[in-house]
Amino acid sequence: MNSSSSFLRTIRGVGGLAVALSISGLATGPLAAQQPASPTAAVTAAHAPLRILWIGNSYTYVNDLPRTLTLLSLAAGENRVPAITTVLRGGQFLRGHMARKDMAALMAKGWDYVVLQDQSLAPIQQPDTVLHYGTQLGTMAKQAGAKVLLYVTWPRRDTPQTAGTILSVYTRLAQSLGATLVPVGPAWMAMRDEAPATDLYIEDGSHPSPIGTYIAASVFYGVLYGKSPVGLAPQAFSVRGNRYVADTLPMAVMPLTLSPSDVAAAQRAAERALKSPSR
Repeated sequence: MNSSSSFLRTIRGVGGLAVALSISGLATGPLAAQQPASPTAAVTAAHAPLRILWIGNSYTYVNDLPRTLTLLSLAAGENRVPAITTVLRGGQFLRGHMARKDMAALMAKGWDYVVLQDQSLAPIQQPDTVLHYGTQLGTMAKQAGAKVLLYVTWPRRDTPQTAGTILSVYTRLAQSLGATLVPVGPAWMAMRDEAPATDLYIEDGSHPSPIGTYIAASVFYGVLYGKSPVGLAPQAFSVRGNRYVADTLPMAVMPLTLSPSDVAAAQRAAERALKSPSR
């Protein structure tokens, strides 16, 4: 993927493509191809959930990013709302996920999207392992018919200069896989311009505060639906009732009560990253 191109233009068809594939897949074979799918079947496919498998760690489950994304999609009135399954474990690397004995079976469950997120320092300290295991997992997902989304994370609070390295490694992985970048880290960097006083981190200087999670959800929304998140209705999200596939240690799970001004700034930051992640 060419990171210098307009990211919104690149992803414009991502959500729509999922719908088109679902509809066209209703009729297969030489005879069926000559007959249009019934209107009822087409409507059902157009409103089917987006089945997403999320593979990662605490950067995903702190404040429950997947559920926040689902709530954003519901609030926006999207026809296809994410139905999330997560494989999450604190501090886990992609190589650890790849070692799961049930990973091949899990990948084969008919996902629309598979999200891959490596340990936060891996792109900086072990870029080759990110590329190696990301390629293995991504190839497995694509062979099962899923589209691959690469969750570009953010730098630690005290090392903002590593943001470019993180993006570069995920960009290389995206190019080799034909995957789609989700530039959350670049959106965090843009938020520093939009609202410099807003703290995106919790006390450890690593994991996201509620507004940090909201930015991430806004970027994922833009990628999935090919739309700008600017203008989505500000609202508070209550995060409860987490369900995970893998054993996890949820931390800092709290209601995401966000001010309208922070939400507006987060939406602008997300849009900037979607348009130009390499800024």
